[in-house]
Amino acid sequence: MGISQNPKPNSILELVVDNDIVFLIDRYYSSGVELNLYADWIKKSPINEILLPNGTNEIVYYSLSIKHRMYTPEKTLTPIIVYNDHPYSTYFLVGNQKTSFNLEKRIKLTSKLELGVIGPLAGGETIQNKLHDNIPIAQHSEGWHNQMKNDLCVQYTASVEKGVLHLPMLEANCFVSATLGVPHTEAQLGGYARFGIFDDFFRGMGIDISEDLHLWVAISGAFYLVNYNATLQGGTYNQDNVHTINPINNTLLHGKIGGVIQYKRISAEYGMEVRSPEFSTAFWHRWGHLVVAIAF
Repeated sequence: MGISQNPKPNSILELVVDNDIVFLIDRYYSSGVELNLYADWIKKSPINEILLPNGTNEIVYYSLSIKHRMYTPEKTLTPIIVYNDHPYSTYFLVGNQKTSFNLEKRIKLTSKLELGVIGPLAGGETIQNKLHDNIPIAQHSEGWHNQMKNDLCVQYTASVEKGVLHLPMLEANCFVSATLGVPHTEAQLGGYARFGIFDDFFRGMGIDISEDLHLWVAISGAFYLVNYNATLQGGTYNQDNVHTINPINNTLLHGKIGGVIQYKRISAEYGMEVRSPEFSTAFWHRWGHLVVAIAF
C-alpha cells in the first residue's frame, strides 16, 4: 500500500459517517459521508506529483476518496427563504491524498487535492428527502429549491502534525493545516491527545501495523481562521444564488471526542463533534461521527 519498510502492506477501506440526528436536530451540517480507499497502486497517480514530498525512510500511504456533505437551515418546513438561517447546500468531491509518517522526527504530513461540484448536481435534495421519507421521526425539507446553484469545486489541503508527548498510554500532538479553494479556504491550528492502549501514532495507521486489541479515547480541538465558505457564500463562478450569508464568522472553535476499538484488521470509532457559530445569527452545532475501517 505504498508503505515504506512496513512488513504488512495492506489495502484499507474506511467509511466515515457524520449526522446530527443523534442529538435529535437537523440543521447546518446535517449529514456527511466519506469513503477512503488506501492502496499501493494509487501511488501511480500523477496527482501525487503536486502533493507534499516524503523522505526515503518514511511510511507513506496513498488514497482515493469520495466525499458528500449536506447543509440545511434550522427551519426546513417552510418553502420560503429565511435569510438569517443557513442556506441549503450540498457538495460532492473526489480526492487524491498522500500521507507520510516520520517516526524519528515524530511528524505526519498529509496533502490532498479534491475536485467536484456544489449545488443540485450533488444530489442533496434527493438524498435527504428520500431518507426522511423512510424515518418516522424525520420530516420532509421544503426549501431545497432555494439551494446553492451548481458550481465547480477545486481545493488543496496540506497539514503537518507533530508529536509533543509520547508515554505508554498517553500521546499528544499539535497540528497546523491549510485549505485553499472551493468549497473551503481556511486554516486550522490545534491539538490531539489520546489515552488508552495503542501503537505509536507515528508508526503508521494503527489498523495496518498490529494484530493486538487496542482501545483508546481521543480528544482534539482546533482554532479555525476562515476566509471563504461556499456552503454559506456560494460558489465563485455562478453568482445566481437566491440565498447566501455574508459576512461569515472568520474565527471558529471546533472540538471532537471519541472512543476507538481496534482488533486485528478491523477498527471502529464513535464520538461527537461541536463547532462554534459560523455566522452571526447561528447557534453552536454538534453532530455524531462513526468511522469503520478494514484492512485486507
